Amino acid sequence: MRTYDARRVDDQQVGIPVHLIGHLDVILALTRREIQSRFGENALGYAWTFVAPLVWVAATYFAFQFFARTSPVFTDTITFIISGLIPYAAFRYVINAMGRSAVQVRGLLIFPNVTVAHAMATAAMIEFCNIFIVYAVVALVNYLAFGNGEMYNPLQFFLGVSLAWGLGVGYAYLFVVLGRIHATFTQAAQVLLRPAFFISGVFFTANELPETMLNVLSWNPLLHAVEIARDGMLFHYESRVSSPGYVLLWIVGLFSAGFTINLIRRP
Repeated sequence: MRTYDARRVDDQQVGIPVHLIGHLDVILALTRREIQSRFGENALGYAWTFVAPLVWVAATYFAFQFFARTSPVFTDTITFIISGLIPYAAFRYVINAMGRSAVQVRGLLIFPNVTVAHAMATAAMIEFCNIFIVYAVVALVNYLAFGNGEMYNPLQFFLGVSLAWGLGVGYAYLFVVLGRIHATFTQAAQVLLRPAFFISGVFFTANELPETMLNVLSWNPLLHAVEIARDGMLFHYESRVSSPGYVLLWIVGLFSAGFTINLIRRP
């Protein structure tokens, strides 16, 4: 780990960009460390990253078969599942990774230039790249095994997944800050996440919900992000609940709340 300390740099002589370079150096060093520790030194270690999403797809598919449910959109069942599961995984994976990183980095805080914020930013960046690799793997398996696959609007799909990821980053940041106040908040964060898998559009679309139920579930920003991604992926689907602006408001709100609480709790 490099020992560059941005606090020792004279702002008047070198300016802000040097500070940014210092932070990037720390993040890159932590990224290399995280990849080596999480995935090992060979490709087989990294391949285990894709086991969980493939299991999720398979389990959801068998649940569809068990309940005799078919895709509510004109597409095959696995493609439909992938369209909702990938944005949800982007949300959930980054929350887990950032929560883990905030704990694991404690041993490196002896370095004056390393902070918990650096560790969380590193985890968030890794998961952002990783979720699109996960999508490529599950989409390739779907195509090779069943000959199925769709991508109507790549940019819209990218936007939906990115918004779901951003929601996860904001959520994780807020509860890491709250967790420093009391451990109960960390436990509360996990409790609040439990129903997310069932109310965020992984199993259903907003278009098939009754109006009264949609009026309630449409308050969930993750449902909007999932619908944006699904709308971008599937040729025959146009969601009636997909507001990027609404999701962005939630992301800004989560970060603003976390930042404000962090400022207040500082001595």
